[in-house]
Amino acid sequence: MKIKIAIIGSEDFCHRTEQVMANHHDVELVFYRYTDPQEAAALIASITPCDAILFSGSLPYTYAKEAIQTLTVPISYLEQDETAIAITLLHLASHHQIELHRLSIDVRDVSLLNHVLHDIHRFDEPPFIHVLQQGHSIEEITAYHSELAMEGKTDMAVTSVHAVYERLQALQIPSMKMIDPESSITQCIEHMKQAALLQKSDAAQTAVGVIKGYGPDTDLLPFVERVAGHLQAHWTKKEEEYLLFTTMGQIGFSLKSATFLSTLKSAAGTASISFGSGESIVEATENAYFALDFNRKKEGFSFYLLDGAKKLHGPYPNSSDTVRMKINEPALLEMANKTKLSSMTISKLMVFSQSRQSKQFTANDLASHLQVTRRTAERTLKRLMELSYVKIVGEEMTYRQGRPRALYEFNFSTFT
Repeated sequence: MKIKIAIIGSEDFCHRTEQVMANHHDVELVFYRYTDPQEAAALIASITPCDAILFSGSLPYTYAKEAIQTLTVPISYLEQDETAIAITLLHLASHHQIELHRLSIDVRDVSLLNHVLHDIHRFDEPPFIHVLQQGHSIEEITAYHSELAMEGKTDMAVTSVHAVYERLQALQIPSMKMIDPESSITQCIEHMKQAALLQKSDAAQTAVGVIKGYGPDTDLLPFVERVAGHLQAHWTKKEEEYLLFTTMGQIGFSLKSATFLSTLKSAAGTASISFGSGESIVEATENAYFALDFNRKKEGFSFYLLDGAKKLHGPYPNSSDTVRMKINEPALLEMANKTKLSSMTISKLMVFSQSRQSKQFTANDLASHLQVTRRTAERTLKRLMELSYVKIVGEEMTYRQGRPRALYEFNFSTFT
């Protein structure tokens, strides 16, 4: 299967990519060229159907970020890495013999440049460095390089932005573009191809929706027909419930639609809805009913999706968090058996740990994440402490009068 990838970049980048990928016949590249990275956002509207979108760098990607929010294909950009910086500096050393401290260079991530300078033991005489920030204009970046050159402080400007290079050339300021290594381009496009293939596989998976009214006299038919229209789904009635049959691709596309979410919200207080997916209609239906049961425990409008890997997504529309509902790892199975905690609770504990910047937490922190009372969280912690899965590492003073709150820390791997 040939994957079609839209490439958004400067004329120079598109030409180089076309040359690098000339003998790769498993992808079809369609190029959308700009003269200024700010034009990337407008180019989105002209893209014909494709399987993935690749930007030439972080700057055009940033300019187009708002325009791509509703797109459902994999989207990425060629990240500048240490290899690009090292090859560029090597080219300068071998062809121009310019000292580092006589260079000006703009980069998105200054740590990458610092790593290269440390590796070659030249950090004592660094170049003039401009860190590219969101919102920086081409004029600002050009002015940084040109002012240093005109003041006699630099002999060469190295830029990551092709439009800046062209302006510096017009000003007759010695300059060169950051070199994008051939290996980086081919690896990035291969990654986009694999991401597109994976999404195609996931999108084709069977999905089932369940809609159930809160009362026997609720007329759900108009609502069901509107939802089915959005999802391009077939539907059938089963007693007091409606089943919708569609694909994960249709659901993924619809979840990015404000109109679809508004349609679902219109049923708040009258009906509950959930989705499931799987390798068969039977599995997808079972998962949808499981998600529906979980959804009933929530107040207000929300809905969940349980996929074929037993991962629960939601509650939509306010969150797309994922919680694993099935534990396969031996260590976590043993933990579930010993503590008598559900796999869902253990999964939530792992998500809680991974989402925090600090290793320490209070019972209140855990209660908020699990959406339970503090007393319930304390009972869970007590059960974990009895088996040494959690330990107390300190106390936190409260702002009001009262006893200090215990600080806990997990004592099991949460990166499984």
